[in-house]
Amino acid sequence: MAESKGELNKVQQGLADYLLRAGVDGFGPFKSAREAASDALVKKGDEEAAIKHLIRTHVALAGAQGFITNLGGLITLPISLPSNVAATYVIQTHLIASIASMRGHDVDSEEVQTAILLCLLGNAGTELFKKVGIKQFTKKAASALITKYGTKKLGTIAAKGVPVLGGVIGGGVDAASTRAVGAFANRYFAHTNPLPKVIDGEVLSVEIEEADGTADSR
Repeated sequence: MAESKGELNKVQQGLADYLLRAGVDGFGPFKSAREAASDALVKKGDEEAAIKHLIRTHVALAGAQGFITNLGGLITLPISLPSNVAATYVIQTHLIASIASMRGHDVDSEEVQTAILLCLLGNAGTELFKKVGIKQFTKKAASALITKYGTKKLGTIAAKGVPVLGGVIGGGVDAASTRAVGAFANRYFAHTNPLPKVIDGEVLSVEIEEADGTADSR
C-alpha cells in the first residue's frame, strides 16, 4: 500500500515538474517564457498590450483544430492523460509563465513556479494553497489537475458521439479555459508577492481586483 502511494506521489510530482519545465523553458514552437514575454513587449510596445497579445495567441492555439498534430510527439506526460488535455495544460502553463515574466517575476524561483501552478488551477488553486501550504502544494496541485480533467471529461462526453460537434465544443472549452487562466494570471502577477503570506501557520487573504472593480479574495 505504501509502495503504491509512493508511486502515485512520484507520478504527480512528475506531472507538475513537466508542466513547469515546458512552461518556463518552452517547448516545440514556443520559446522560453522570458523570450515570449520579451518578444511580445517589443511587438506591442507596452506591458498591458503585450499581455493581451500573449493571451490571444495562446487562446487561439488551444482552440485550434488539429493543434495536437502540430505539436506532434512533444507532448509526453508521465501520466495517462489524453493528448488534448496534456497539450492544453502545457499551453496554459506557458501562458502563465510568460505573463509572470512580463510582470517582472523570476520564473526560475520556487515561489513563482508554485504560483504558476496555483494560477493553472485558478480559484481552486488559491483555496488549495490555503489548506495545504507551500510544502505540499505542488503534489496536491498535480492531483487537483487530474481531478479537473475528470470533471471536464464528464462535462463534454455527451458531445463526443457527434464528431464535428464534439470537436467544436472541445476546442471552445479549451479556448475559454485558456482565456480564463490568462486573465487570472494577469491579475495575480500584478502583485509584488507571488504567493499569499503565511504567518504563524495562517494564510493571509489577498485581494485581487476584478475587471468590474469588485474584489476577489484569495
